[in-house]
Amino acid sequence: MPESKIIDLFALNTSSGIPIYRQLVDQIKQAIMMGMLEKGQQLPSVRQLAKALQINPMTISKAFAQLELEKILERRRGVGMLVAQQSKQTEVPLVVSESMQKFIKIAQQHDLDNEAIMLLIQQGLSVKIEGNQS
Repeated sequence: MPESKIIDLFALNTSSGIPIYRQLVDQIKQAIMMGMLEKGQQLPSVRQLAKALQINPMTISKAFAQLELEKILERRRGVGMLVAQQSKQTEVPLVVSESMQKFIKIAQQHDLDNEAIMLLIQQGLSVKIEGNQS
């Protein structure tokens, strides 16, 4: 996946109350679980991501460091950050991935932007679903 496409995976919300680095960590994990980022794939550099997302490079570095500690990303000298070959993240079942893509497509057809879609997902996660005891 080209770097520009990788950058498009991230939708950060500066007014959500969730720290930006945490949003980035969560979104990278989700992209790996959904197969949008593959094992061994190189991520854009800290500078490239910071410029594209218009955030402080230290925020990107903090997110990358957290993911490296969790063994989700690995740093290779002269190459940069890669999705770890032995990433602990498990893949999302195909039915879940397809349902999410369908939901996003429908939401976009109703002129919802990425921020509104993320808010809907966050709200959905906070609501206790009948029959789900977690």
